[in-house]
Amino acid sequence: MASDEISILKICALGSVPELKNQFVRCSADTKFSTNYLPTQGADICTKKIIVNNEPLKLILVDTASQEFFGKLRPSYYRGASAAIILFDRCSRKTFETVPNWLTEFQKYIQSDVPIALVGLITRCEDQMLKISSDEAQALASQLGLAYFESKSTDAQKASEIFTYLAKQVIEGPE
Repeated sequence: MASDEISILKICALGSVPELKNQFVRCSADTKFSTNYLPTQGADICTKKIIVNNEPLKLILVDTASQEFFGKLRPSYYRGASAAIILFDRCSRKTFETVPNWLTEFQKYIQSDVPIALVGLITRCEDQMLKISSDEAQALASQLGLAYFESKSTDAQKASEIFTYLAKQVIEGPE
């Protein structure tokens, strides 16, 4: 690749955790995110530049709207995706149970196998009890053939590590 060329990868973020998902994507993209959340209307798109194997990459991070109302729009954002992350809140069994649905929806609209990571977001539970253990989340990820990570929605370093992991999977192929 010529030194003035840069590869572009599109990574979609999915899941039933709209505000947390938006924080996760935004903090990775620019490490400055607003605490004033506005619902995503269709998709929120931002970029991040990284280096993989000494080559510059530009990631297009697409935070797709979670609301059912936008269900018919989401497939247009999935097309051409290089990778995806599916996020859930470890304090909410409901968001965890929707993971297979998000995976099915995404895979329906992409042309080939792409790397997908499952991310369990660590939040403050109202009753101080996590509803989904790391072992249970890892078991689901293994069953679905996904890599599993845990992070806070505002941990820019961990978010960047996860996006870089996915980019490496795209460039180098599966481990």
